[in-house]
Amino acid sequence: MAINKSLKYFLAVAKHGNIKRASDELFISQPSLTSAIKKLESEMGAPLFNRLSKGVELTPYGHKFRAFAQEQQEQYFSLKHQFNDMQQRQFGKIKIGTGEVWWERFVRQSVEDYQSLNPANSFHLEFGNNLSLLSHLTRGDIDLFIGHEVLELSEDCRVAFHPLFQDYEAIYVSQQHPLATTPTDVKQIDQYPLLRVTPNHPRHQSVLSNGLPHDSSLEERVVYDVDSVLASIDMLHMTQAVMPYSHRAEQWLAGLGLTACHIDKNKVGNIGIYTKLGEHKHSVHELMYLFKQNVESIV
Repeated sequence: MAINKSLKYFLAVAKHGNIKRASDELFISQPSLTSAIKKLESEMGAPLFNRLSKGVELTPYGHKFRAFAQEQQEQYFSLKHQFNDMQQRQFGKIKIGTGEVWWERFVRQSVEDYQSLNPANSFHLEFGNNLSLLSHLTRGDIDLFIGHEVLELSEDCRVAFHPLFQDYEAIYVSQQHPLATTPTDVKQIDQYPLLRVTPNHPRHQSVLSNGLPHDSSLEERVVYDVDSVLASIDMLHMTQAVMPYSHRAEQWLAGLGLTACHIDKNKVGNIGIYTKLGEHKHSVHELMYLFKQNVESIV
């Protein structure tokens, strides 16, 4: 791309502040680079560099053009990456998202089964919460993901939900926590810091019809927001925080030193597979079949 060459030349000179060093990096002659920069300045109708005795420096126009050039190059390389990813996916590459507990319970086995059947296919795995994975799915960055059903989705969020099973909300604490060995009252739980594992972020709320709800009950409570389940487990061992999480993780988390001090059977969630509406890929359907087979071991 001609525009990409001009941007590449300009950015090299801007980086080095010296035509010779930039020409050495670009493997072109110094006169050719000087001519290309002058041509670019002529096209833009403004001087991009001030010529100094020991090199060059950006003019105010040059600083503005550098921001533009960097953005254009980032978009160019991003587009090349997307094209490459599209080509790989035509040949069977599959990209899925999941929460960490579902990876531990049945997704890992499904991936292993899928790769044993398709050893030549590339694979991409992404961890995240429901809103971030929904956002990536709607943009086409992943093919499907495993997570809780999200209510009140935006009309622009063109996805399908395929239910697998249900879970309850459990409250986890470290095995040394005061609530770990005594009968737990709900009011007692509210007296301890709250740890929210992989919480939703405002930047992903566009997938919701009414945005993220505000919880006024947390305004005077100590809250830890942690984007990693394993780091959340460490935080529970370091503090007296309580962590709401799926009761389906009880066996796994027990092996990591946590205990479920309370299970609220009034808080029921649906777990399933999200896919994009209107897309019918053989690889996606094959993996969905494996999910449904392996999920039988935990329900």
